[in-house]
Amino acid sequence: MKIIIAGGGLTGLSAALDLVEHEVIIVDMKQELGTPCNSPGWIENLSLIPSKLGYENNSFRRSWLEKNMAIMATQQGINIKLKTRIIGFEDGLITSSGKVSGDIYIDALGEKSSKSLVLTNINMLRPPSRELIQWYGGISPTSQKWTRKDGTGEIWWTENEPKENWLELMQGKHPQKLGADAAIIRGKKLASQVK
Repeated sequence: MKIIIAGGGLTGLSAALDLVEHEVIIVDMKQELGTPCNSPGWIENLSLIPSKLGYENNSFRRSWLEKNMAIMATQQGINIKLKTRIIGFEDGLITSSGKVSGDIYIDALGEKSSKSLVLTNINMLRPPSRELIQWYGGISPTSQKWTRKDGTGEIWWTENEPKENWLELMQGKHPQKLGADAAIIRGKKLASQVK
């Protein structure tokens, strides 16, 4: 069976890795998976990350996790088409680099696709929609919240910025459940609908 996944973030990569016994193609408009990434780099349940990646800490740079999962996916035969924008659907995805046809289509683009007129009428497997709220995040050398291997800590908030010495500030619209767990579980649930 040939499966086309729209979106190469944690949700799409998780679905792809769970469906590796099929022919899987991930389509993503980014030029590099994992960057830019303004999503939280922590996970409550570390066992959701493939053990082969060797993560031993619940806090990490999210972009590195996405990059490592993309590398693992390609090593297992998953085809990733980068710099490929979806522009329509007619017996397959019409993309900026040509038609991509499959037996099953999975929408792992998140809430962006629900606002896209291109994908609204397509029979794709989709996760339930979520309400997004404004989150702010920061990396600090002094924070003890979600401490990484390098000693920096990651903090996310919706209001009242904590007083820290910031090395990096981020912001974006994210669901209420913020960690990487939610994105990985969404991908696994999408994959389970195929099996």
